[in-house]
Amino acid sequence: MSPYRKRVLFVCEHDGGSSRVCAAYLDSLAGDRYEALAAALEPSAGVRPEAAWSLSEDQVAVADGPGRPMTAELADVMDRIVTLGFTLNPDVARHVAREEWGIPDLAGRQMQEVRVIRDTIRRLVERLVARLDTEAAVR
Repeated sequence: MSPYRKRVLFVCEHDGGSSRVCAAYLDSLAGDRYEALAAALEPSAGVRPEAAWSLSEDQVAVADGPGRPMTAELADVMDRIVTLGFTLNPDVARHVAREEWGIPDLAGRQMQEVRVIRDTIRRLVERLVARLDTEAAVR
């Protein structure tokens, strides 16, 4: 039986850009310890080209396909929720640790802006992994 991996949900407006980039970096950096999921308030049909291209520059794979809708049921089975650019209703999954990252949408941005956002996301995910690892070591 494989060990339990804490589940981290990244939520953005459309689940086509920022949340997928976050999930891809968490998978890349610590997929052996944490399960990354991405969801959206209004799911998109697939990954935005800006997200896929920026991750390919960093040799990080991203899952394509339709976005996953954010639901209360999904939130309830997470260990942590990270919202990107909005505040989640405080009544949703009250027991789940949460963070808010002020990450802008990638849609329609020039590639240089997308790279800056991607690099910011990578650093935030690296810090998240360090915090999660520290929390796990304390328990």
